[in-house]
Amino acid sequence: MNGGHFFPRRRAEVVGGILQRTLGRHGLARRLDRHVPAAVWADAVGIDLASRAQPTFLSAGTLHVLVQDHRWRDQIDAVRELIIERLNRRLGRRAVRALQFGLAHEGALRPATQRTAAEAPQKSAPVAGSHALPSEVRDALLRAAAASSRRRRS
Repeated sequence: MNGGHFFPRRRAEVVGGILQRTLGRHGLARRLDRHVPAAVWADAVGIDLASRAQPTFLSAGTLHVLVQDHRWRDQIDAVRELIIERLNRRLGRRAVRALQFGLAHEGALRPATQRTAAEAPQKSAPVAGSHALPSEVRDALLRAAAASSRRRRS
């Protein structure tokens, strides 16, 4: 024994590194990447949108998302690239390369995170639920809606 320590002194290592190395050695690391945490999704798309569309699993770079109805699917589809970029920025790697949508049946989506009264907006927003959307997502949705209405009028 050396200096009263039972174990020889080694340079400290972060537990996450040890865990990743061990999981990788046993072929389990890939299985962990199959889900996008709800908090990451909500942070990327905003609370209101997260309550209407939720990720189910990630497979080969495609994030499968349950959507409340076709209107929300169309709006999310219009800002697909922005959402993918925001997700990858939060995940710290290029894990999500595509989104695939499925319509959720009644009661399939988890309830939205409740906000306090102080966080509630003071006036109505131009897009349903846009008050809780990140500003760049809200702006992209508004541009997509404007383009869609111009196409319908033509």
